[in-house]
Amino acid sequence: MNENNPIASQVEQNTNLEAQSQTVDVQASNEQQTQEQVQVTSEQTAPIEQQVSGEQQLVDEASQAVSGGSQVVSQTESAQSETVLSQPQQETALQREQRRNKRARLMQAFAEVKAAFQENKPIEVNVYARVRGGLRVFYKEAPLFLPASHFHLRQSPTDEELMEVVGKNLLVMVHEIQEYDEGSMAVIVSRKKLLEEEFWNNLKVGQIVEGKVSSVASFGVFIDIGGAEGLIHISRIAPYRIDNLKEHFKIGDTLKAVIIEVDKENKRIGLSRKELIDASTWPATEEKYGVGTKHTGIVRRIVDFGAFVELEPMVEGLLRTSEISWTKRLRRPNEVLKVGDKIEVVVTAFNAEKKTISLSMKRLQENPWPTLHEKYPLHSIYEGKVIQVVAQGCVVSISPELDGFLPRSKMKKILKGNKIPLKQGDKIKVYIAEIVPEEESVILGLVEEEEENPRQENPKRQPNPKTYETKPLSSGISIMDMLSDQEKENLLKSLKK
Repeated sequence: MNENNPIASQVEQNTNLEAQSQTVDVQASNEQQTQEQVQVTSEQTAPIEQQVSGEQQLVDEASQAVSGGSQVVSQTESAQSETVLSQPQQETALQREQRRNKRARLMQAFAEVKAAFQENKPIEVNVYARVRGGLRVFYKEAPLFLPASHFHLRQSPTDEELMEVVGKNLLVMVHEIQEYDEGSMAVIVSRKKLLEEEFWNNLKVGQIVEGKVSSVASFGVFIDIGGAEGLIHISRIAPYRIDNLKEHFKIGDTLKAVIIEVDKENKRIGLSRKELIDASTWPATEEKYGVGTKHTGIVRRIVDFGAFVELEPMVEGLLRTSEISWTKRLRRPNEVLKVGDKIEVVVTAFNAEKKTISLSMKRLQENPWPTLHEKYPLHSIYEGKVIQVVAQGCVVSISPELDGFLPRSKMKKILKGNKIPLKQGDKIKVYIAEIVPEEESVILGLVEEEEENPRQENPKRQPNPKTYETKPLSSGISIMDMLSDQEKENLLKSLKK
């Protein structure tokens, strides 16, 4: 020690008493310096601990993180204090200067953070550790806290995503500052605003995005495309109609879509899948939809001549009205079908070139016409109900399974000129006049009911009775004299009539 201390070297040249006196003075001085150094160390540590304590009060979810940060700082300061006490005395002045400089840098860092907050400017921080509730980050010498809810556009990032950024630099905005009377400061930072600006600035109409289904509503499907939700309206789901979205999509499904609208002000994103589905490619194959194959379909449209049945997305078949029932005379398919009905059908024709499929419901059952006469014999009488009146006659339902046709020629006795005196809903008695299996037709006749009261002749039109006198012949014999009594009676009766 004397080799490095010029004062001590000078004292050794004097008497031994003076050297001992100087040595005692130096030791006393060193002890006083050590006490001052410990006091300075305590003063430097106190603001940091107070700053972390204030931050703990500011953010409930970050309480453990702030406490952890306080322990890191306190342990570091304590370790440094112990190092100071154990190091040689000649390093005390240098260590004191280093601590003063460190405190100055800390105060300067907090001043820059406060200025960035006031000017609404981003700062770059280094991620120190993953702590409870978020991340412990540092801006230069200043400890800050980044909550997990402000790390990503999503509310709850995964733990893997948080751990991945430890040791890396991030650009953040100062979200909140809490200052305390003793001069300490608690600071919360956020990435959310910066990420939102970047996200919305990068969205372009026509851009293809991918995300997971977050919810399914009756009017469309919402997908998460990186922290923000986009809506695929039901009309933009596919080039074909989909009525029940929950039958086709579920939460967690991954979908691709095209951006068709971006509304930054209202934070809305319109998406579409139509453009990503090649409608020119017909998924139906003859192997799957060959003649005779049976399928379950959904009635999607009803027209006058039939119903269009969806067999699978982008595959529809036509069910003509005549193929709905063997024995019912239907005018329109909506008499027995409605949109949304699930029905069983069989393929009767398949044309890959024209992309058409013909369907039938009735051919799922045995043709009843060859044996219909056994169940409905000729001349058997039924009480029927008029279901349709046309110029040629009436369609009459004689049972839940069978309709027949009553032509004009079979109702001459009730016709009033050219007008048929029947209307829909009338009940009449008919009989089976003819069955034509080749034409799938039943011809009916009208039953003539006997009159309960015989027709009375009009007395005005009856001839007036006359008295006929017989004149004698010149011979004195009349015609009456030549007839028998029975013949005379018959003749008189005929004359009265």
